[in-house]
Amino acid sequence: MKAGVLAQERLDPYAEDLVESLRAFGYDLPTALADLVDNSIAAEAKNVRVAYCSDPGEAWVAIVDDGRGMSESELHAAMRFARNPNHHRAKGDLGRFGLGLKTASLSQARTLTVLSRDAVGQLATRTWDIDHIARQREWLVLTEPDDETLRIADQVGFTGRGTAIIWRNTDKLGDGRALSRRISESGRELSLLFHRFLAKGRLNLSIGRQAIDPMDPYLRRHPATQDRGVEELEYEGHWIRVNPVVLPHPSRLTRQEAASASGPGGMLARQGFYVYRGERLVVAGSWLGLGGMHNSAPTRLARISLEIPPGADLAWAVDVRKSSLRPPACLEQRLVELAEDARARSEKVFTHRGTPSRNRGKLAQVEPVWQQVRRLGQSEYCINRGHPLVADALAGANGNALEGVLRLVEATLPRELIAQELTSHPEEARLQPDPTDTEEVLAMLRALLSGIPRDPTQRTILAEALVKAEPFCRHPGLVREIIESDSPKET
Repeated sequence: MKAGVLAQERLDPYAEDLVESLRAFGYDLPTALADLVDNSIAAEAKNVRVAYCSDPGEAWVAIVDDGRGMSESELHAAMRFARNPNHHRAKGDLGRFGLGLKTASLSQARTLTVLSRDAVGQLATRTWDIDHIARQREWLVLTEPDDETLRIADQVGFTGRGTAIIWRNTDKLGDGRALSRRISESGRELSLLFHRFLAKGRLNLSIGRQAIDPMDPYLRRHPATQDRGVEELEYEGHWIRVNPVVLPHPSRLTRQEAASASGPGGMLARQGFYVYRGERLVVAGSWLGLGGMHNSAPTRLARISLEIPPGADLAWAVDVRKSSLRPPACLEQRLVELAEDARARSEKVFTHRGTPSRNRGKLAQVEPVWQQVRRLGQSEYCINRGHPLVADALAGANGNALEGVLRLVEATLPRELIAQELTSHPEEARLQPDPTDTEEVLAMLRALLSGIPRDPTQRTILAEALVKAEPFCRHPGLVREIIESDSPKET
């Protein structure tokens, strides 16, 4: 051995072992599909389709785009595992490690085939087959498509320029109804991750025969949304845009708005920072480990849009799956300040929810159904006897009996069970009919009409009282219309 030279030997990883390990990067189906859509966007595709067959024993998934396609040499390079993340990338390239196409696909299926056709029109194909690698014990990629691959390509209509990615042997996805359900559910996540591309018309995305619409996680068109404006932070020559938003109280949302704001996982899981790399959402709700902040029910309305350019992602420690990151230390303090302000405003929305509010101009108080009373240092809850419907019922012939029933309800209110449910499952807990559901509230009113006065004058007075009382105060025009249409007609 020469002086100063250490002994060494070649130690290559076993191909069959390494490729199996690469399947465990933590992809789920939506993040795997999103990685492939990223590639389509980088290839300037306008239309991306996810087609699939769920027949038992013959299941497959295909992602087809109309991008610029790849030549033989380009596809050869694209199918190679890994590239240097420090190398320059073209503008709009959402990839970084050179692993996404392969690891995302093989995390879901054992066979990955890519067919691509560029402007020349020549078809190029490559296939990674895990079982073939295991048999040959080498990194051998297949360069010709088999008959089944060509049949699938024909079935999905891949005839022009672009790229088709086909997954077969979908051992992680299964087949039949399980595969159909997972593919369908992935569409909702993709509508969130690519909502900016979809909203701006830069991308048309479909799952099966269903076109995917963009999901707006900020409800910017809702009049009660609090947009705190954009602040720009500078880091190593890159400008980071931060835009805190506080959503309206859930009671002010329609069912469609609530579904859009909740997204996959519900509002509790989706609070925090929404981080964009370019226009692509890579983190859909997380406090990023900042300041010990964590998800809580009162802060679930706080959402902070945070935009970083693709060139800055190395400093932000973006992972291979493009689903998590960590801010640079020098920016943490300001991000914590912005997050704490948004969290405080979210808590304030819930603090003021249910307290008496005043109608503009009339200064009329909204009558809640429940009231909080402090007795001997403890909070108790009682039904508001001043609520128009309650007061009217108590004034009737059976008022004494009803008073007894109300006290029974108050005395047996399951406070401990409610507290436990709200703590353990705050998003799933539904302790009363949804006051944001117009049809449900109006159905409740119709059911109550049989017990209110039939005299037109009294009904008019009651209508004016109800539009200032929970939960009918959210639908004043409809309340008056229903009471008037139900009034007895003069003969």
